[in-house]
Amino acid sequence: MKFGVIGVEEQALKLFLPLYFENRNQGEFLFVVNKPEIKEKLMQQYQISCPYQSLDQLIANGIDACFIHGSSAEQLKLAEHCLQKGIHVFIDRPVGESLTEIKNLQKLALDNRRIFMLGFNRRFAPMVDRLKEVPNKRLLNVQKNLTNFKRPVGDMINEMFIHLLDTAVYLIDEPIQNVTSQIKANEGYLTTAVMQLETEHTTAWIALDAQAGAENEQIQLTSGSGYGNLKNLQQLELETGTTKRIWTPEKWATPLAVYGFSQMVTAFIQAVRSQTSTKLKQKNICLSHRLCTEMWQKYQQR
Repeated sequence: MKFGVIGVEEQALKLFLPLYFENRNQGEFLFVVNKPEIKEKLMQQYQISCPYQSLDQLIANGIDACFIHGSSAEQLKLAEHCLQKGIHVFIDRPVGESLTEIKNLQKLALDNRRIFMLGFNRRFAPMVDRLKEVPNKRLLNVQKNLTNFKRPVGDMINEMFIHLLDTAVYLIDEPIQNVTSQIKANEGYLTTAVMQLETEHTTAWIALDAQAGAENEQIQLTSGSGYGNLKNLQQLELETGTTKRIWTPEKWATPLAVYGFSQMVTAFIQAVRSQTSTKLKQKNICLSHRLCTEMWQKYQQR
């Protein structure tokens, strides 16, 4: 089996290349890399040469699936081309405001009986999965704090806030009935973003503070059976009555496994090999994109 990899940049080099190297026994990985400095790092760190110059060359070489990195606009074009050629597609992250394009790609994949996956790593983080199993959720809070982080509002909503929002969407077990949101900015840079989601039995808050005094990420929830608190996707505390349990990653777990990247890539590879997408955790990914799009549009129309 052959896997194409295209659009590798610094973030993908750090987060995904170790995983491709670990999974080299699952098939052959063929790379298209245009930046000389990235090519050099691939050769130095992994002894990987990059003789291919384009996606069409990978297709001509018979790839079965393609991992697509890079900018959102380019990713969507490459994904469409792959699916039209009968090639399974993994895009390494959400693609912002491109809700219509995502739905079109999902339909194209369905029509061609191919797999199309968007990478939301938190859905695969082991500690998040433990929270997912908690029944009768009542209150849910997903919050990320950054220190002096200056990025334009649109970029922060469509590239960072969407991950927090999608975590809440994934954890909620009922249809969302009501949504409110607020964005605050200074000179075009996001300072805070907050959204509230309500279902019949659950209220969820999602918050991002780009100018907090400390950096951390927390997921807290209450349920009919107790209270849960997950810190930085690593340490989970569950309290039930007088009982308190604490989970931390296994000693041998890599950071990429703790944050769900390893499980996410493995799930896609296994899905391609088995020709089934039931374990890719893609339910409601369009909802996450739609809610972010509406939040951003509401802010622009203020």
